[in-house]
Amino acid sequence: MGVFSYIILCFLPYFLVRISKVLKLESVLSPVVLCYGIGLLIGNFLPHLILKSTTDILSQATIAFAIPLILMTSDIKGFLNGTRNIILSFFLAISTVFFMCLLGAFIFNPYTIHSSEIAGMLAGVYTGGTPNMSSIKVAINANENIFGILNIADILMSGAYLIFLTSIGPLFFRKILLHENISELNETKTEKHSLNHSISLPQKAKNLIPTITLAFLCILLSAGISYIIYTDIKEALFIILITLFGISISFFKWSENLKGAYEAGDYLLLIFSLVLGVMSNFSDILQSSSTVLYFTAFVLFSSIIIHILLCKLFKIDADTVMITSAACIFGPVFIGQIVSVLKNKSMLVPGMAMGVMGYAIGSFLGISIHYLASNFF
Repeated sequence: MGVFSYIILCFLPYFLVRISKVLKLESVLSPVVLCYGIGLLIGNFLPHLILKSTTDILSQATIAFAIPLILMTSDIKGFLNGTRNIILSFFLAISTVFFMCLLGAFIFNPYTIHSSEIAGMLAGVYTGGTPNMSSIKVAINANENIFGILNIADILMSGAYLIFLTSIGPLFFRKILLHENISELNETKTEKHSLNHSISLPQKAKNLIPTITLAFLCILLSAGISYIIYTDIKEALFIILITLFGISISFFKWSENLKGAYEAGDYLLLIFSLVLGVMSNFSDILQSSSTVLYFTAFVLFSSIIIHILLCKLFKIDADTVMITSAACIFGPVFIGQIVSVLKNKSMLVPGMAMGVMGYAIGSFLGISIHYLASNFF
């Protein structure tokens, strides 16, 4: 039964994504939401199909491998060499999310005992993306049901914002902010790796051996350092360390030759989403959903408004603000779509770089906010 559980959880995401492509559901349901939804159905209607011990192991293992895999081929240096306006807008965006999450934790604390967990995970997802929210969940040992609700709330709220950005967004941003083009940057490895955001599977397993080995070494080193310091593996420190090791690898020139790292990490996150769905409970989700939805809406939309106002104050152009906002909230996945709407190809590479940079710092930010909120509110 244990082996059967692993087979289902490890390979089901592949078939779900394939079916989604055939039925053209991708524009309606993201792979993450699809996997979580199917996991939710399995966990609530077919609970005996999956062993609990299997979900516990996979939820930790997938995140541990996914973080360094996603980061090790990122172009962090390309981001750091970007223009002043791009970097300023990016840090204004993440600073705004930081303060709004803390304020949200204070406001919603009387309504939920999970306010610090929600604030931390929202900070991760709105500065980086789902990988950060997932890693923060593991690091702070957040409630599985809250994580599930938060995923759904994020899809609803950020989905509404994506519709706005891809419809009247350019007109709105260019009406209230400066409108000027920035110079096109040279191609970076972020573009080469992140634009190819697709699911990679066993036919590329041979090429993945060096990449997986490096990720495994990141995990061993992180666990070893944590054990030396605490004589135990502290999850928060462990997540921070594997993030740092993943970023460090990206600074080496040979990291460009690592095959399938981003795609493999992406697939592991789908397994994680499926596992979290299996571990979640319908009744708990329904009882907690309204507070989480309001919390998410407050953080997302207040952060966007304040970010725009600050960028207007600093005289940052509309396209830079829009691409920065999209990079923080959606990660690098949707940058191509936003660039197409803007009709400004020069924003592609810096947008991808900012999205990946968000992955790099989102977990640190989220864990910090959780500890601040839980100690002060």
